[in-house]
Amino acid sequence: MIRPAHLLVAALALVALVAAGCSDSTPSTPVREWVDGLCRAAAAYQSATDAAGNTLANADLADTESAKAAFARAIDHQRAAQNTFRSAFDDLGQPDIDGGKQVVRAFHDQFAENTTRTDDIARRVAEIPDSADFLTAFLAIADTVEAPDFRARLQAVARDHAAVGDLIATIDADPDCAAVIFQTETPSAAEAEKEAWVSGICTALGGWVAAISNGADRLASDIDAATTPDDVERLLVDFFQQGLADTRSFQRDVGRLSPPPVGDGQAIHAVFVTASDDLVAAMERLTREAANLDFTALDQAIAESNRLTTLIDQLFGDVADSFDELQRYDPEGLDVYFQTLPECQF
Repeated sequence: MIRPAHLLVAALALVALVAAGCSDSTPSTPVREWVDGLCRAAAAYQSATDAAGNTLANADLADTESAKAAFARAIDHQRAAQNTFRSAFDDLGQPDIDGGKQVVRAFHDQFAENTTRTDDIARRVAEIPDSADFLTAFLAIADTVEAPDFRARLQAVARDHAAVGDLIATIDADPDCAAVIFQTETPSAAEAEKEAWVSGICTALGGWVAAISNGADRLASDIDAATTPDDVERLLVDFFQQGLADTRSFQRDVGRLSPPPVGDGQAIHAVFVTASDDLVAAMERLTREAANLDFTALDQAIAESNRLTTLIDQLFGDVADSFDELQRYDPEGLDVYFQTLPECQF
């Protein structure tokens, strides 16, 4: 089990990673060679900070005085790793591209920001009273620590120097390196496919729900204003024809997606395909029924309209019920995307 204190050290591992800047006389290095050197230095840094994290991960957090001492040792090890990184960084010179000097200056600016952050955290941890619960106080400090956004800093340079955008892409091509330099995990190809599949499903389903719901709201308002049975008939036919078109669009959107790259991906995808097929069949039946309506009185037309639109509500319930089958399968992380992607929140 990963202990919370270890997680905080991992979060702090990069707070002072970035090295000092360069002067006008800093030698230039071919960009590919520069990135390779940067990534080698980052890999060595990561190994050293992992070892520093173990100093705290193995500490007795029930003993606040001992835990604070362990944290101080972890910070000392981390700073030593930072110094080694900075030395290796200085040896790289600056990338031989338009904006190379500004790239190194961006590292320098981030370094200054991170040094202040590291010193502040070290001071606040040292000030935790020995009588306090260390973990509670420690995590309270962690909650106030904002991760530096070095990618945004480099992207700001890239706005005026296009070659810097290519340098960022070169770093991103090495996921381990990008995770250290930018403090973000570059998703694997499989993870990207999983996210894209969930996004596609949610976009299609959310679009269908919105189209049907908005159409039903407009129908209710228009029927309230209808004055003849023929008006109601026309409104119902138009609604169901448009609903059928929207449902077929949903079916096509789902059909265009490839199953997600998980063990049960085919079966999981089939649940959504089957749901879209069933919805099309249901909407086709309702559309035919609406087309065959023949009212002689307005009250009769409104009553029949209410019955048919109630069946739309049942469609939403039927869709939700059909997804119960998904519980049979291992989502392998798909569920996290369903819970977190903005397009899935409807």
